[in-house]
Amino acid sequence: MRPKALLFDLDETLILDLPVSRWALQGASYRAAEGRALDPLRLAKEAEAQARRLWRAHPLAAHSERIGHSALEGLWAPYGSGEEAYARHAASYREAVWTEALKAQDLRDLGLASELAHEFAQLRRRYPLYPETLEVLRGLDLPLGLVTNGVASLQRTKLEGSGLAPYFQVVIISGALGLGKPHPEPFLQAARALGVEASACLMVGDRPERDIAGAHAAGMRAVWVDRGFPAEAPLGVPRMTSLRELYSVLNS
Repeated sequence: MRPKALLFDLDETLILDLPVSRWALQGASYRAAEGRALDPLRLAKEAEAQARRLWRAHPLAAHSERIGHSALEGLWAPYGSGEEAYARHAASYREAVWTEALKAQDLRDLGLASELAHEFAQLRRRYPLYPETLEVLRGLDLPLGLVTNGVASLQRTKLEGSGLAPYFQVVIISGALGLGKPHPEPFLQAARALGVEASACLMVGDRPERDIAGAHAAGMRAVWVDRGFPAEAPLGVPRMTSLRELYSVLNS
């Protein structure tokens, strides 16, 4: 049965996210290495490792896990209304990440750590689309909803910055809801807002453990977009490596 509405994930489904964060980590690290005895690639890798380590000890770690807000997102999220608890810890967390990364190369420079925190955030404000994203969204003739994990301010920034906001009639962000994928409620809320039964929706996402599992829990069908990141292939779910393959799924 052809679906009556399509739901999409955002990060690594429609826009690149982790690759851009890693690019920004390297960019900041190369600038830090100018005139200093630093290995920039080592610094970037260490900064990512420290971010993940310190995020696990973050006062809001449990909430972050529930809504799907990641350590690397915490390095640049423009926290807004309703996100004051995150904002209070942002500066110290971001500087601590770079302080510890620099220490790994025997450099203790709080001023440089602060500069790197700012430099990374500036570099990271890019929202490149996967090559086929606009072509596919423009060619669809169904109501579209977005169901994305993360804090509301950051996901809205990505959506607006990438130019994708006009394509979606409904946007559900876990941080605004207080529950993230794979909980079924974000999916069900999107279906209700679109005015269709959950069973008539098709979810398109890259994370089997969040997008696919959550859609199934809500009674929806799902399609897995395999972007090449480590993942256990979900059984019985159509696999795509490009959104262009969605047309054949809809017409099958």
